[in-house]
Amino acid sequence: MQELVGRLTAVDAEATETLKVIAYFDALIHGHATTEVLLRGAAILSGCAAGQTVSGKTMRVDASGVRAAAPPGVWPSRSFEDGGVVWIERSGPAHANDEMILERLAIAAGIAHERTSPAAASRRALETLIDDQASAEARSDAAKRLHLDPHTRYRIIATTDAAPTTSAGRMPSVVVGTAHGPVRAVLADETSTWRHAGIGIRCTPPSMPESWASALIALRLTPARESIIDAADLGTLLPLAIEADASALGMPDVAALSDLVATHPGAEVLLDAITATDSLRAAGVETGLHHSTVQARAEQYSDALGFDIRSPRGRVRLALALAVHRLATSRFD
Repeated sequence: MQELVGRLTAVDAEATETLKVIAYFDALIHGHATTEVLLRGAAILSGCAAGQTVSGKTMRVDASGVRAAAPPGVWPSRSFEDGGVVWIERSGPAHANDEMILERLAIAAGIAHERTSPAAASRRALETLIDDQASAEARSDAAKRLHLDPHTRYRIIATTDAAPTTSAGRMPSVVVGTAHGPVRAVLADETSTWRHAGIGIRCTPPSMPESWASALIALRLTPARESIIDAADLGTLLPLAIEADASALGMPDVAALSDLVATHPGAEVLLDAITATDSLRAAGVETGLHHSTVQARAEQYSDALGFDIRSPRGRVRLALALAVHRLATSRFD
């Protein structure tokens, strides 16, 4: 970094100062600097007061780097994890490196918060608890940090919602990067309501990776007409879905369905309604289509798929093909 700064000095003074800001905060992060030290650095670099609010606590240092009470006002700011916000109190036109100072301060403040806050400790514990690559000892320690009884069965929720807050406070949750995009894992609370979620099977703490895996499968199987699926209600479909998810074998029904959905917008909604209702007339009521339209499309779709989706056996094939198709195409980015 120092060599790069030296090379840029003679070319672009502003770029040089920007790199110095980055290097400065990187050094503070590497040194595990406290929040006060980070704010003091931002204040000195910017020449104006800097502050932070997170978890209901506010800290501010003035332009000379001394802690002081925060005055009212709206300042240039950046947010970070757990609703945290940092700001610098620039009252006039922004200076050249204000944006970079704020950006690096927010990153550093988020890292410092992650290292020290109880909420962050709960996130790390939950992430370990649902990780099937973690050792049994590590998962046991994580369960203790979350105050879980080793003989009680719990559930993990996989959701694209924000973590809810109950009367007992915010539930432990962590956003997990999956092959299908970021998904929030939440230690279940039966009283919570969800807009879009997969509910995992009940497991004791040592087996919580199984609850997470089943919750993620359930979330990925959630169709447009249904916002929540409980993995316990999937029955035989759950192990079949897990096996299909891990299999690289080609499935003709799924390939035909994918081609049909790609060429007929709205087909998936009607096909799902056909599997979920007891007649084509009922599927028409659910989708808002006339009965004759549903009959015509059911015949057209049967021809395209190569089997009669109106027969009992055809509905089973269609339901399985839809499930595997959703597993292959679900994204939560």
